[in-house]
Amino acid sequence: MNRLLTAALGLAPLALLLALWQAATTGGWYTSVLLPPPIEVARVFGAQWPDLLRHVGASLTRVCVGLAIACITAIPLGLMIGRFKWLDQITDWTIQIFRSLPGIALIPLAILFFGIGDKPAIILITLAAFWPLIISTIFGVKSVERTLLKVARVARAGDALVLRDILLPSALPSILTGLRLAAGAGWLTVVTAEMMAVKSGLGYYIMYAQTTFRAEEIIAGIVTIGAIGLLFDQGIRLLRHRICRWQEGLVLES
Repeated sequence: MNRLLTAALGLAPLALLLALWQAATTGGWYTSVLLPPPIEVARVFGAQWPDLLRHVGASLTRVCVGLAIACITAIPLGLMIGRFKWLDQITDWTIQIFRSLPGIALIPLAILFFGIGDKPAIILITLAAFWPLIISTIFGVKSVERTLLKVARVARAGDALVLRDILLPSALPSILTGLRLAAGAGWLTVVTAEMMAVKSGLGYYIMYAQTTFRAEEIIAGIVTIGAIGLLFDQGIRLLRHRICRWQEGLVLES
């Protein structure tokens, strides 16, 4: 029952937005050429679902590969930086500088180095996902109770054991929160990159619809992007809930 209520509350703003959209088109506030009614957008999903599915698959593949690379690199490095103060001091300024660079500013450079295709898009996604993930991992490690580390030191536990059995489990909630941010950043980046660097994916689909002046296809692409972004976020939240059950009752639900 609680889940149904939560879903209803989550859908309420979307239903209101849909009603306003319908009112704007039927009331003549905007011409249907620029803002097609919801039924026209729904017809796009019915008529072009094989094409949309192909573009969705291309975008998801790039995002999943980029996120995987980011996880493999950012999480171990974040654990090391959070564990050793000297490494944190060396890397802090570099992380703060590079995480401030917008992904869209790197697109020309990525195309220049790697050409047109999947490679520049995947690299941009990896970079976009890397920074929130590494920062969340560092924060998670620094939030570990000092008592645990003191006990490990007294027991003469090695650094590898401390990282694996103490720091990683304790930092896991923060890491998964970072993964949520990383997935969102990667999804935004792939759409932007696909508008310039590749010939497939939802970003390319939207840009092609814009050149042919098909507003209903543009909106259909935007709706698909939002829906998949929501599924990504909900999936990671569910994963966090299952893995971090020990945290229940200790913190506010997220």
